[in-house]
Amino acid sequence: MLLYSSTPGTGKTTLAKAICEELDATVLEVNASSDNGIEIARQQIAKFAATRSPKPNSPKIVILDEADGLTPKFQEALRGYIEQFAKTCRFILTCNYITQIIPALRQGRTQAFDFNLTKPEQKTVLLPKMVARLAGILKFKKIEYDEEVLKELANSLYPSLREMIATIQQYYGLYGKIDSGILQFKRVSDELGKLIKEKKLTAARQYITSNGFSYTDIFAYLFKEYWEYQVENANKGQVLAILAKYEPMCASSSMPDIIIAAALFDIMTVEA
Repeated sequence: MLLYSSTPGTGKTTLAKAICEELDATVLEVNASSDNGIEIARQQIAKFAATRSPKPNSPKIVILDEADGLTPKFQEALRGYIEQFAKTCRFILTCNYITQIIPALRQGRTQAFDFNLTKPEQKTVLLPKMVARLAGILKFKKIEYDEEVLKELANSLYPSLREMIATIQQYYGLYGKIDSGILQFKRVSDELGKLIKEKKLTAARQYITSNGFSYTDIFAYLFKEYWEYQVENANKGQVLAILAKYEPMCASSSMPDIIIAAALFDIMTVEA
């Protein structure tokens, strides 16, 4: 079993998926931050691990993304499955906080890799490659940008390539180019998505208020990032309807924060 740990946006999940693709594996992917109840372990993981692969010459692999969100009871059950199905199934876990993984999984049952890329010698090698990657995306999309600004942005958000790309996407969506303004631009981060998943409405509102985000900022994040990448397929239609319902209300409201709060509450209800 592999265990990848580091701060968000450093490529842990991407590498896990790349390995599966390279091996032509049959894959079960579980978002552990939301699907973390013991019944998921029993009904999905155990069943997947026990059944015969439809590809006789390729492995079966379970990817548990954000495994630090798993309950201790789930992790204990997972330890048993790793041992029980060692000959027929492999596991790849990713996490942001390795200390939240129980010792029984961290020690002896996994090969752990730390994706901490903050050492000076690593940054010297990787930062120019990240800047080149961002420039390549912008050139392909024919988006105007300032090269020095791009370098400064990448340096400020290193090592999270995902956050670099998301910041560029959101800023371009508002201003139509990448200029020096992006260096002072506050982007709605996945912290809001985490608070929605945890049903913390008050904390979510405080996060929005303390950062001074506009309703445009919030709905752009909710649609382009939260809905696109974090909402379960079964809930996508309902969440999209919520966004379509509340976003137009903000423009004509004297208190759009009430509209935002109502939208967040409805999304939390759907995502329950």
